[in-house]
Amino acid sequence: MPHTPAREERLSQRRRWAFLSGLLLPVAGALFFFDLGARVLATNDETRFPLLARDILARGEWLLPQLNGRVYLNKPPLYAWLVALASWPRGAVTQTTAALPSLLAAVGLVVLTAWLGRRLFDPAAGLAAGLVAATMYGVFTLARVPMPDMLLCLAFTGAVATFVAADARGGRGAVVAFYALVGVAFWSKGPAGLLPLAVIIVYALAARDRETLARLVSAPGIALLALLVAAWWRLGAAAGREAFTEGVVQGDMLRWYLPSGGGGRRLLTEPLAQAATVLLPWVALLPAAVASAVGGRARDGERWRRTMLLLGWAAVVFVAIGASREQRMRYYLPLCPPVAVLIGAWWSARPWRRRAAAFAAAWLLVAGSLVALERRWTAGANAATDLAGLTAARQRLAAPLYAVETPELVLAFYLDAPVVRLSGAERLDEQLARARGGYLVVADRMLRDAEASRPHPVAAGRIGGRRFTVFGPE
Repeated sequence: MPHTPAREERLSQRRRWAFLSGLLLPVAGALFFFDLGARVLATNDETRFPLLARDILARGEWLLPQLNGRVYLNKPPLYAWLVALASWPRGAVTQTTAALPSLLAAVGLVVLTAWLGRRLFDPAAGLAAGLVAATMYGVFTLARVPMPDMLLCLAFTGAVATFVAADARGGRGAVVAFYALVGVAFWSKGPAGLLPLAVIIVYALAARDRETLARLVSAPGIALLALLVAAWWRLGAAAGREAFTEGVVQGDMLRWYLPSGGGGRRLLTEPLAQAATVLLPWVALLPAAVASAVGGRARDGERWRRTMLLLGWAAVVFVAIGASREQRMRYYLPLCPPVAVLIGAWWSARPWRRRAAAFAAAWLLVAGSLVALERRWTAGANAATDLAGLTAARQRLAAPLYAVETPELVLAFYLDAPVVRLSGAERLDEQLARARGGYLVVADRMLRDAEASRPHPVAAGRIGGRRFTVFGPE
């Protein structure tokens, strides 16, 4: 083909994009991996999937791993599988191998976000979007947490990106890949993984795009997704039909995502606060980015159509999670990619002089601050957990372990032993009777009003800053 000026310009842009995106990968890796495995796991949520992975390695049971001796059905085991694979070479699940899948997912998320920005707008928007995503508080912190939220966000973003590719190329194979990635998102964290479907449907309805709706009707894709969802439900039902149907499908999966019924301003303020936190500090630019996009919809209809996908994506996530019974920052993580692309597109369209230098200075300031804060937070979190006394006591005499208002999964992970959780509603003497011959780990706040005749403690410690006392064999 002749080297026309237009073609030369396209080649120049591709080379420039290849160079800049090549820099993005090591930058994201450095941000996420500089303290790999340094943080102590101090909550049940953080130790749940590492314990499932440990059970997989110990028993070789991949489909239905156990947690403290019971089959875990609340979430699909995809993240536990990845931790087990990361731990396979050394044969042991550690803080490092537990966090590795989340860290790799975070790097993939940054790259996908940059690709979306480039595909929907231009290379400058893509690069800015990737850098913004890497330094959003939610992405930066949750990349280090061994929970499936980052994996869900990666599969979610991959599904939307695949559909964008299908829209550009008109390939039906990409639509099947879209449904496959929705299935991966489901296997990451259950029904929340089906939200990419809602994003595309809401966008198509808002844009009155019948072609997009028609493209969603893919018999192979829908059949593949149905098979992936049914496979997990079949496994759960086989392990315990009544427990899975009532406790997991109805309780954990359905009622969890229904409105809590609470009233007052918290119905709006809490979702707003959680969403704003996960997007810090770049959320400050979001109003300007949205206002600019809305103001320019009449001048550039095609750009506005692409912007509607991002706005619909953010709206679906915010409404679906904001209406749920539980409000936690990590649930809003799928907001980060669309907001990052919106901010990247807004920045790339600014006619400011030295905009690149200004953005680079702001990004370096944010990245440096996050690294410094992460080091400080990690040091503080590690100092707030001390299990040395309990470990030494248990080494003197092997005995069963019981926990009262203390994270039993944290104890099980670091002591490498099952820990039975007891109800905090019972009297201390009743709990001691149940723990006869074993160690009873009781949160100190439960001892304030306890009877004075309690036995002499054999050890003490703290988890996440909360102190506990150990009673047991002398």
